[in-house]
Amino acid sequence: MQWIASSDFFKGSEEVRAVGGFGRVESSFHKDYNSDSSKIELRLYDGTLPELYENEANIARKCAKVFVEASDSEDYQNIEVFIIKTDENDPFRAIYQSQYLFEVASLTKGTTSSN
Repeated sequence: MQWIASSDFFKGSEEVRAVGGFGRVESSFHKDYNSDSSKIELRLYDGTLPELYENEANIARKCAKVFVEASDSEDYQNIEVFIIKTDENDPFRAIYQSQYLFEVASLTKGTTSSN
């Protein structure tokens, strides 16, 4: 089990979890070789950082940047970040969700463009 947790599949998850105090972090990687497009989806659940929902776009960007750098995913085109709040009684039922799309190149070059 320790080998799985230390594999490349989980790189970046703990770093992102720490940024917003997220209860769960899920990531998926998509590459379409026919159209030369690639995207990372990052789902962040139940953040506990007090200013998370007031400063959501900036925190989503920071999480995206931290994830791309920690997981060595600079070769992807986009990263889509979903911030999800679930029902305390039913953790599989989302009661709030927002999404942000960033160009990976803008995160790795230190520019400030988003969406």
